[in-house]
Amino acid sequence: MKLKCPGCSKLLQVPDTAAGKTVKCPCGKQLRVPAPKGTSPAGAASPAARPTAPARRPQPAASPLGTDAGLFDELTETDLGPVAVTPQPGLKPVASSAGGHNPYATSLHEASDAGPVSTDNFASQNKRLANYLLDWVFVQVFSFGIGLAVGIVFVVMYGPEMTPDQDARMTLVSMVLGFGFFVFYYVVMEALFGATLAKFITKTRVVSVDGGKAGFGKILGRSLARMIPFDPLSYLFGDTRVGWHDSLSGTRVVNIKKA
Repeated sequence: MKLKCPGCSKLLQVPDTAAGKTVKCPCGKQLRVPAPKGTSPAGAASPAARPTAPARRPQPAASPLGTDAGLFDELTETDLGPVAVTPQPGLKPVASSAGGHNPYATSLHEASDAGPVSTDNFASQNKRLANYLLDWVFVQVFSFGIGLAVGIVFVVMYGPEMTPDQDARMTLVSMVLGFGFFVFYYVVMEALFGATLAKFITKTRVVSVDGGKAGFGKILGRSLARMIPFDPLSYLFGDTRVGWHDSLSGTRVVNIKKA
């Protein structure tokens, strides 16, 4: 490149490699060689590089349910781990049947102190027979008393000479009251006390199959199952002490444990 000296107006031929450096004119003046256009002078500090901004992540579309659609993006191993559950009073963990822990299984259930009824505590067939006979006697005696009371009431109301319609009505009322007493005797007494009059005498009780108190639904099913023909034969004969009305209702008759 050529450089003109301002002192002597002489044109000096300088190499391109001298750009940004100082050269001496023959007249003794020091001249600085300018840098080519578009380049920075040698030794000049280059401006600091501006950091590149990261690409902006596209925002997920709003869910129609009002929940962020990207809520389940980027699940980690921690997110997939089992959730710790704090035990509550009256609850206990369920043991795993496969030997491992299943984080998705129900971890708590109702605790119960009652265990399955031992067959050794089942009431003997002799006691079951005594219960059957005594309860049958009590039901017959009370049913006879109810029928007698109904007959007296109808005689007082209509006189000893009743019409066929009145006689049929008396029979119907006696049957309804007799069935009501049957329901009271077995359902109400066993639901409240776990025993009928006969079971109080033989010191036996009705319990649930898991050893706890039998609920009203089981007692009702037990009493209805007594109407099955030949039901007494299912527990009075053979080598079993569990009858049809026991197994169908999920109940058992057991001896009262001595204190």
